[in-house]
Parts: sequence; structure tokens; C-alpha cells
Amino acid sequence: MMLLSLLLACGHPLDSGDSDSGATAGWDFDDEAWLYGDRTLDFDIELDQAALDALAAAPKDNVHATFSWEGESYDVGLHLKGSEAGSFRDLSKKASFKIDFHEWNPDQRFHDVKRLTLNNMIQDGTMSHEHTVYWLMRDLGVPAPRHGYARVTVNGELFGLYSLPESMDEQFINQGFPEDDAGNLYEGGYGGDLKSGREANFTLQEGDETTTADLTELIAAVQAAPANGALPMIQANFEADDLFHQWAVELVAADIDGYSTAANNFLIYHAPIAGRWSMIPWGPDQALETDQGLYIEESSFGGSIGELTRRCHADAACMDALDAAITDVLTSWEGGAFYDFVDTETARIEADCRADPRSEWGDYGCRDAQAALRDWVRARPAKVRAELGQHD
Repeated sequence: MMLLSLLLACGHPLDSGDSDSGATAGWDFDDEAWLYGDRTLDFDIELDQAALDALAAAPKDNVHATFSWEGESYDVGLHLKGSEAGSFRDLSKKASFKIDFHEWNPDQRFHDVKRLTLNNMIQDGTMSHEHTVYWLMRDLGVPAPRHGYARVTVNGELFGLYSLPESMDEQFINQGFPEDDAGNLYEGGYGGDLKSGREANFTLQEGDETTTADLTELIAAVQAAPANGALPMIQANFEADDLFHQWAVELVAADIDGYSTAANNFLIYHAPIAGRWSMIPWGPDQALETDQGLYIEESSFGGSIGELTRRCHADAACMDALDAAITDVLTSWEGGAFYDFVDTETARIEADCRADPRSEWGDYGCRDAQAALRDWVRARPAKVRAELGQHD
């Protein structure tokens, strides 16, 4: 018992032995890409009755769970995730999970990783949208999460195939902004946008809660820009090239629930040395399906598009910059590697997707829908080119 306590105090996994030998010897843990590569991982979660009861009562509060992989076991914090109006499911269905390896022991890591996010992909019958859009954004240099897949069992029962996006925390900041990683990272929650009075809709994910005046100052700068002055305002406050390419991917990929199309699913990071903000995409699971146009003024859900995008629409120079980014996306899209990625990755996950016991899409999601996705990505560029530059 004393040895177990000592191991926990030192941040070691339970019953794992030497993590560089045995079952895990073939993994390169020096590069976190091992989590987000072309191998589907197998994770097991064990929850005792007390944890099950606690999650039923308060699903967003962490409980003790045992997380296991390749013979390693960890005592972790676990809670369910997702919005009540969208992807949230309880444990009677296909729940999504947030795993905190450092919750009970601040020094514990899963091969240097502090958190894992496991999304149920319940709103995406192809189980491919996030994986595809993140790849395209990163190919264009946008600071988007890396992404992989995992098969998840809970108390020995297969819950199915899960999306494994890189968690939005200080480790993402360190990886994405290695020379400028001491800033604040905010999540734009429901209703969060760069408008006066909306600060309360942002959640500080990482950073210093005593220095959140930077967000207030950014909102003030956005609101102070003249009606036709969006481009200089964006260039003064944001990594403009990355921002336009993120929006361009959202628009070309017809992501109906992104920042530029619905003022939703985004984070912003303030790099203090550069003095610039970066927008970070999150959850593009509703992309790659519709024929939504490039220059929409209202979201598919009846709400507003993002405040920055709305202001860009009123500035001809800003729209020229956005059109140039859209052209870059089309070049990357039609370069061949993107089509190969879509074909290879949909084929790789198809068997797991079709066998998913808790999918709400049935066999259609991974047979007909994946075939439709492959056709869609090949047909989309011609439709975008027909509209490109036709804004008022």
C-alpha cells in the first residue's frame, strides 16, 4: 500500500511497469503526434457505482475513473461533455468524455499529456468531418487542433469509435506558440463574440484570470473600427493571414456552425510578445455536407455570423483578402493530397464506424454518407469558384 501511494505521488501510472518497454515499446512518445496519427487507439474506462451515481446527478463534475491503455492504468478525473441542445449524451447512450490525468495528482501525465478529449461524433454520420477539416486547416498553417481516433470501452462494454481532438489547454499553446506561450486562451461560449457586453460569454481556458483586461481591450478595438476599416483593424490585432485562412476553410467546407458562419465553435489566444490574437477553430463536425454559399449574412440557425466576419463584409479590401485566402484553400483542396487524405481516412475508419454499437446513424452513416462525402469534396470546388468574387 505504501508503494502504491509512492507511485501515485510521483505521477506514475498504476500497474504499468516501464512505459518504454513491453506493450508500449513501439510508440514514439517524444512526439505527441502518436496520439493523432494513423492508428486508432484502444482506451478502456472503468467507473465504479459511486462514480456512475455521481455522473448521473452532475455529469459535468469530475469523478474518479480508471483509464487504461496498452497495459497502463491511471486514476483520472472524468466528466461528460457536450451541449445539452446538441451533442451531449448520458451513459445510457454514447457519452462524450473529458479525461484529466492531473486532477487527483498534479504531477501525473499520460506520456506527457495532461488531458484527453473524446467526442462521440453523434452529429456526424461519416465520423470524418472534424478529422478532415482540421487536416486542411493545418495544411494551410492555421493553428488548429491535431486529431485522431480511439475505440472506447466503458466497464468492458464497447461504446464505439470516438473523435480524439487535441485538448485546448496549455500544452496546445506550448505546441502551437512555442516562443509566445504565456498568454490567455479563451473559449467563445454560446453567444460569445467580439461585441460589447459579450465578455461574460467567454471562458478563460488557460492563462491568468487577473489579466483578462486583454479581452475587454480587444472588443473595444473591434467596436471602435470604422465601418469600412475592418482590414486594418484585423491586421493590427490578429494574425491576419491565419484568420482569413481559417474563415476560408470554414466557408469552402460549408461549416454551418463555425465562427464565420454562425459565431460559434472558436477560441482566441493572445500572444503577449507578438501582441496579436489568434483564432482557433473547434468542433467542425457539421461541415462538408451542405451547399451553403460563401457570403452569407445570417447563419443557418437564424442567428448572426461572426462580428469580425460581418465587419469584413463591409470592407472591400477585407473581402479581397478573404477571397485570396479562399483561392489558397481551393489550391490546397485540389492539389491531390487532400483527396487522398479523405479517401484513405474514411476507408481506415469505416469498419469501426459501421460497427459502432451506439451510433445514432446506423449503417447509413459509414457506407452511404462516407461515399457522399467523397463525392461532395470533389464537387465543391466548382461551386465555390462559380461564386468566388461575387459578393457585393
